[in-house]
Amino acid sequence: MSSSKSANAVLAKARAKFGKRLTEKDYASLLSCGSVAEVVAYLKNNTYYSEVLKKINEREVHRGRLEQILKQKLFEDFSSLCIYVKGTGEYFAQFMTQKNDIEHIVHFLTLLSSNSSDEFIFSMPSYFMTHSQINIYSISKARTYDQFFDCFIGTPYDSVLAEFRPHNNEHVNIAEIENKLYKFCYKNLYNSISKYSSGKEREALFNMFDSIMDYMNFVRVYRLKQYYHAGADTTRRFMFPFGTFDSKTVDKLCEADSGKAVFDAVKSTKFGKSLEKLEYVYTGEIDNIGLYKTTLKNMYFSTYPLVVMLSYVFVMQTEYNNIVSIIEGVRYNVDSSKIKSIIIT
Repeated sequence: MSSSKSANAVLAKARAKFGKRLTEKDYASLLSCGSVAEVVAYLKNNTYYSEVLKKINEREVHRGRLEQILKQKLFEDFSSLCIYVKGTGEYFAQFMTQKNDIEHIVHFLTLLSSNSSDEFIFSMPSYFMTHSQINIYSISKARTYDQFFDCFIGTPYDSVLAEFRPHNNEHVNIAEIENKLYKFCYKNLYNSISKYSSGKEREALFNMFDSIMDYMNFVRVYRLKQYYHAGADTTRRFMFPFGTFDSKTVDKLCEADSGKAVFDAVKSTKFGKSLEKLEYVYTGEIDNIGLYKTTLKNMYFSTYPLVVMLSYVFVMQTEYNNIVSIIEGVRYNVDSSKIKSIIIT
C-alpha cells in the first residue's frame, strides 16, 4: 500500500471508529443503571461494545473481568490502526505497550509491598501477557524485589529497576520507580517522533505531546505542593523534562509553596491562558481533561495520520476510564450526579 493510501486509510479508519464512541444519551442511560449487570446489558445491546461483549453473561461477569475486556478492546483497536503505518506505527505501538508494562510493574510492586503478590496473576488479562516486553508469569512468582528484578534482566526496564534495588530491607520507593519508568517511556516516544516522522506531522506530534506534558507536569506539581509540601528539588525530580514551560516557569513551579502559588506560576504563560478556559471541578483532573480536549480537537481537525491515530487512542482511553468510573460508582451505590461530575465528555 502506498504511503498516501496508508495515510488515508488511517484517517478513515480512526475517524470511523471515533464516530461510534458513546454519546451523551449513552452516558445518561449508563448513569441511570442500578447495577453492574444493567451497565453491561446496556453496553452489550445499545453500543459498539456489543461485539466484544456478545458472549458475556451480564448476570455473571465480574467487574474486574469486564474492565479487562474493555481495555483489551482499546488495545486491539489501536493495534489495528498501526498496521496501516508500517514501520512508524510499530514504534508508537511500542509506546502503548510500554505504558501498559509500567502499569503492570507498579501494580505488582504495590501488591509486593503488602505481601499480596500472589494476587497479581489473577488480575492480568491473558491478552496482555502475549503483548508485553516482560514475562508476566515469571514476575508473578517473585516474592522479593531481587526475585522481581531478575525477571527484567535484558529488558528495556532493567537499568531503571536496578537503580532502586533495596539494601538491608530498605523501603522500595514505588513512586520514584514509577516516575523514572514514565520518564524513560516518554523519552523513547519523543525520540521516536524525531526519528520516524518528519515535516509538519512531526511538528504536530511534538505540539500534541508538549501540550499533554504541560497538563501532566502542572497537576504533578500541584499535588506535590498542595498535599505533600514538597521542596524544590523533589518537585524538579518529579517533573517530566518535556513540554513548553521555560526554565523561569519551571523554577517558579519548583519553588512554589502552595497550590495557589502553582497556579500563579503559570498565570502569564500560554499554558496559563489555556488553563483559564478549561472547565473542571477538581484540580486533580486537569491533566485528564486537558489530554481529552487536546486529542478531541485533533480528531476533528488534524490531517496528519499519526496525530489522528494517537489522538484516537487517548480519546478512547478517556471513554474507558469513564465506563470504569460508572461501573465503580454503580457498584458502590454512588449518587449518579457525583459519578457524572467525574466523567469527562
